[in-house]
Amino acid sequence: MRRSKHSAPPLNDYEGSRKMECFLRKIRAFFFCILIFSAGSGRSPTVISGQEDRPPSDRHQPHNYVGRQGMVVAANPLAAEAGLAMLKEGGNAVDAALATSFALNVAEPFASGLGGGGWMLIYLAKENRVTVIDYRERAPAAAFPRMFEENGKVRTDWREAHGLSVAVPGTPAGWEYALKHYGTKTLAQVSRRAVELAEQGYAVSPTFSSINKDEYEKLLANAGETTCYLNGGVPFEPGEVFKNPELARTFRLLAEKGMGEFYRGETARKIVEAVKAKGGILTLEDMASYQAKEVTPLRGAYKDYVLTTIPPPSSGGLHAIQLLNILEAWPLREWGPNSPAFIHHFSEALRFVFADREHYLGDPDFVAVPIQAMCDKDYARRIASLIKPDRVRGDYPFGAFDKHPSAGNTTHLCVVDREGNIVSQTQSINLFFGSGIIPGGTGFLLNDIMDDFSADPDSLNAPRPRRRPLSSMAPLILFKKDKPTLVLGSPGGTRIFSSLVQIILNVVEFGQSLDEAIEAPRFFSYSVKGQAQPVAVESRIPEATRAALEKLGHQISLKEAYDKYFGGAQGLLLLRDQQLILGGADSRRDGSGAGY
Repeated sequence: MRRSKHSAPPLNDYEGSRKMECFLRKIRAFFFCILIFSAGSGRSPTVISGQEDRPPSDRHQPHNYVGRQGMVVAANPLAAEAGLAMLKEGGNAVDAALATSFALNVAEPFASGLGGGGWMLIYLAKENRVTVIDYRERAPAAAFPRMFEENGKVRTDWREAHGLSVAVPGTPAGWEYALKHYGTKTLAQVSRRAVELAEQGYAVSPTFSSINKDEYEKLLANAGETTCYLNGGVPFEPGEVFKNPELARTFRLLAEKGMGEFYRGETARKIVEAVKAKGGILTLEDMASYQAKEVTPLRGAYKDYVLTTIPPPSSGGLHAIQLLNILEAWPLREWGPNSPAFIHHFSEALRFVFADREHYLGDPDFVAVPIQAMCDKDYARRIASLIKPDRVRGDYPFGAFDKHPSAGNTTHLCVVDREGNIVSQTQSINLFFGSGIIPGGTGFLLNDIMDDFSADPDSLNAPRPRRRPLSSMAPLILFKKDKPTLVLGSPGGTRIFSSLVQIILNVVEFGQSLDEAIEAPRFFSYSVKGQAQPVAVESRIPEATRAALEKLGHQISLKEAYDKYFGGAQGLLLLRDQQLILGGADSRRDGSGAGY
């Protein structure tokens, strides 16, 4: 068979066994594309049955939640149910997103909450407009590039579990801004179910228990053995009941007095006292001067799709666009998902993207980030031309641009309401359980977001006064023919945008259903100072594929079959002609959906 000029060379022990697989994949992709994009066909999706919205007993088995009027997908079923209840009470997508967020602070406290920050991407159906609320955390005014060094050496513990690791939280300001400008309910209404959940408690999941055990030493050191985040001074076991009455009281206080209480009231004083007691530099003025802001979304294109996402200081959206631009040059469908050729070219492209990230990215309020140049299709084609199909390149230079201004862990949730409004929201306290510091009597964890600044004092992303550190968050909405089609986001640190691009391609190129695309095996690579790093792969990627990659020169780092290293994506697929909403929720965490 004649190969295209873009094809990778034959990999004898792999390609011969895949001919039938490729044929069946093309057939499946063909029929799935008909299901999703047969505009005006009037067909009903016969693959959906009344029984299908019941999750299977095997949580890793792909399962699409089904709704017709509204849907919430989130990293915890209790939070998804809180969001759905808000939709049924007449709240819009923003109201439901905030109800879900408050509940996540209770049910998934190790990943997000009042002590963190994030971004909310909002699609307003009547206006056919997308906007972004930026509530990324900000460095204290006393921050400086070498603040984590002692005797010339970087103290990792200061970056991750110390008062110096805490930045000014942005979440309360962001939630209040969203509710005031785009919601319809009050703070008391959107936080009501979270208050009930915190007071009544819930059975801890295996995911919660596992992470609680991993972070035990940090919690013991910074929160003490009496904290509610430990059960009698030891980690929670699955099934044990977790309650947080102090957090319930904090929610009630903020609902009564407004989020100004968090930044300028007694809560602010408690935050500053807790941070300083652990060696930090946060001040009351740092707290009082924080503001969330509304910014213009970033847009890119992949074939006939338009991707809308968040701009820097999150690099995730920018790099998702950049990566898709590079991948557009190659015959992905011919190679197939997670084939050696696909993983090889994708990994090499990632290494070029990380070279640009390392060299150019910082807080755009202080640094001129060449966004347009990095998103340019011609630039992407130049990168693609540098990638060799038969071997690892080895060195990955950053792009040469004119330097001028251009015109962990985390959680994600997606919401669509009956009017077609959409929220794609990613937020974080950084590493699991953040800094481990809890302001007295408040019940919430403070972030360790200062760890997102570079340890290199000469980096554009080094800590400096009132700057926001780089992030890889990338809540996004994919449009086709000017209509939102796919809503996605994920936690996972620097793996976020790579995971999201893999999910997009699984759906639009390889014909996978939404949750099949989310549950599919993942991989990741990057570069440091232009040098290739290993390809991390989930163990479900076949041994023959891993061997083929090693022959091309890749080093392989083997991860678990469903590894939290790759995040926990949540997504919505909007089948407008069928009047259906499909939700996908990642089993790598406690992902769940709720629709009606």
